Parts: sequence; structure tokens; C-alpha cells
Amino acid sequence: MRTVTRVWMKTAVAGAIAMGAIGLIAQTPPPGAPAGRGAAPQAPAAATNPCGPTTAARGGGMLAGAGPSDKPVVDPAAADRAKPVYAAECLTCHGTMARGTAKGPNLVRSLVVLRDRCGSELGPFLKGAHKAQSATAATNLTAPQIFDLAHYLRQRVNDSLRGSPLFVSQNVLTGDPEAGLSYFDGEGKCTTCHSIKGDLAGIGRRLEPIDLQQRMLFPGGRGGGGRRGGAPAAPSRAAVTVTVTPPGQPAVSGVLVQMDDFNVALRDESGTYRSFKRTPGLQVVKNDPLAFHQGLLDRLTDKNMHDLVAYLEKVK
Repeated sequence: MRTVTRVWMKTAVAGAIAMGAIGLIAQTPPPGAPAGRGAAPQAPAAATNPCGPTTAARGGGMLAGAGPSDKPVVDPAAADRAKPVYAAECLTCHGTMARGTAKGPNLVRSLVVLRDRCGSELGPFLKGAHKAQSATAATNLTAPQIFDLAHYLRQRVNDSLRGSPLFVSQNVLTGDPEAGLSYFDGEGKCTTCHSIKGDLAGIGRRLEPIDLQQRMLFPGGRGGGGRRGGAPAAPSRAAVTVTVTPPGQPAVSGVLVQMDDFNVALRDESGTYRSFKRTPGLQVVKNDPLAFHQGLLDRLTDKNMHDLVAYLEKVK
């Protein structure tokens, strides 16, 4: 009887081991196959798509969007391939650094270039009536050439940033202070939010001209939220706020943390995180103090910009 029992137990253990091995084989996907449900998520492959900003490049978060934080990845090989094309078709009008000449505009500040992602804007523009340097129509440029040119121009944009090793601080005080005052008080509508006797008092003494220009074009200071182990930090003046009113309930306001088509989250004045599902009856009112500045990039001319900087630099 004992011998039969031992034989039965050995057979059962061997069967269990075999079934476990079969289960492991069945659950292990072949190379390149997607992992099944319950499998540990695999680390993403290295970024191979330079046509858009990664979450890390954008600074992360649902609030990231087009603008100064939206930094597409440059493909250096594509930019190098574009050099002879740029030299043959663009250099005479737009200059060696794409910053313009008397014959052509500055491409570093071109909205077409700044909004472009791998030819998304540049391609349709060049396929229009634009003439190339060689007197041929730009429509003769192939899709790969446009792709490469887009990366070359994005590289020139990045070279103009202060973090670039090629960046050289230039004299930006080239405008007319009187024209800047006129724009500040009139067309620019700057006095709607600012005052040279209030928040801008002594601004010309506090900031260097190049920093003044940078702050004006790309104002930062989004803030809010809490500090680990302490009281919640007070939101900055530039923080995006939101007021959420659920059906039949009181409104809740705070600093916007995240908002998409499905959810909206905020941090109230006590530092408490609140999240709401965006149902049809939910009312959401967003307030972005920097919305006017962001829209200003589409309207501000080079002359307006330099005139304003020249004026504000004298506010001491």
C-alpha cells in the first residue's frame, strides 16, 4: 500500500511540473508579439519617431501643449542631409542661419516653421506658389527633402535658444521707446493687466534686456500645488485655475492639475486634490491668465517686440 502511494505521489508531482512548464510556455509570447493580459508592461523602445514631442520633451502632463514647452525632437542625420538642399534653394534669401536677409524673412521666427512637425506645415507651404533659390518651383522638392528641411530648420530654431552652445547674446535694444509706449498703452492692450507703477515698476532695472524680451514672449511662473510634508504652496499669479460645478452641488475652484475630454482635476486652496468625471451636466470654467500672452505671439511683429523692449528697459 505504501509503495502504491509513493508511486501515485511521484506521478502527481511530475504531472504538476509538466503542466506548469506548459503554462509558462503558453504565457510567454514569441519575440515581437504583444504581451498578454496580466503580463508586466514592457519598457518602450528607444524613441525613433522625431516627428513629435515626447511627454518628457514637453515637460509632461496633460497641460503640455504647443508653445515654448513643446519641443520636437530633431533628427541630426536628416538635418545634415538638408544642408546641401538649403544651400542650393534657400540660403540666398533666408541667410546662413535662416534668420533672414533683405531678400527673405527670418525663418527662425516663422509661424510655419515653429508650428511644423516633420513637414506638416512646411510641406503644404512649399507646394504652393513659393519659388526656390534656383528659380525652380518649390513643388519640385520631394517629400524626403521637405522632411529633412523641416529638421534642419528646427535645428536652427534650437540654436537660437539660450541653452544652445551656439547661442550668442545679441543687442536687442534696437526698437523705438516712444513707439513701444504707444503700443503698450494702445494696440497692445498691455495696460489691461500691467502698470509701470505697479507690477512693472523698475522692470528695466530688475531684468537685462534679453531677459525682459524672453519674459514678455514666454512668461512662466505656472505654479500651485503642495509641498511635500508642509502646507500647500500659494498659487502664482500665472497659475491656470478652474471652477467646476457638479449638477445640484456647490462649485469647487482651484489650480488646474489636469483636464481632458473625460476628466478634470484640480487642487483647491487647502491643497486637496479633487477629480471630476466630465458628464454632460458638469460645468467647467477655465481661467488662464497667460492666454493673452500666448495669443500675442500670433499678432506681435518684430517691430512691436523690439519697441516694447526698448520702452520697458527705460522703466527704472
